[in-house]
Amino acid sequence: MLYQYNDGLREGSRRPRLWFARGGEVRKFEGTNIPDWVVIIRNIFEKKGKWSNTTYDLELAPGVRPLYLISPLHGIWGERYASWGELASDLQLPIEVAKQIVQAEYPRTAERLNNIESWFNKQESVGGKGEIVVISFGSPTNRMIAEGFWKTQKIARTSDGRFVTVRQKEVDDSPLGWRKENVIAYVEEGQEATVVSVARTPGHHGGYVTIEVCVPDINVS
Repeated sequence: MLYQYNDGLREGSRRPRLWFARGGEVRKFEGTNIPDWVVIIRNIFEKKGKWSNTTYDLELAPGVRPLYLISPLHGIWGERYASWGELASDLQLPIEVAKQIVQAEYPRTAERLNNIESWFNKQESVGGKGEIVVISFGSPTNRMIAEGFWKTQKIARTSDGRFVTVRQKEVDDSPLGWRKENVIAYVEEGQEATVVSVARTPGHHGGYVTIEVCVPDINVS
């Protein structure tokens, strides 16, 4: 099987990663042949300063498939996954092998998924399950900004209708105040929830903030 790969920098300072999988095994491509896996048929280098790149024509051994990874323009690869199981299923790899790749290439994604896994394991140990609630907001108008949009608490609901509130510990009237270590989450009954990730995306009037909150079952503290 012939496969073409370009290693050049992409818009937003993103650089692709290329791994190869065969069954439950993986190998990372680093610009050289991988014995019994991949042979470089041809490579063409283009000199363009920071945009310099090499295009590779690669011959893959039977059963070898490419895993091409690149982050979205404003985000981190893997940010849409809510569990290691979901990610591993998409990559068609054993979970431990998928973890190996993500921990090597995208440690922030690995940390986030580890936090979610740890939280759910804790819930199950006390007889509960819980859920992940996503709270996303941003791109306010000038009037909304003047009325304190960035410093006010935000609210979403769980699947069973409970209100989940997030707010800043130290109030900052800008998107920068919404960073993981400065965000508190709780459920309407006063039950504490766990903030597992906070991501900011550039855009109009401060862009967007997306917060993932792990919320326990109603009968689990």
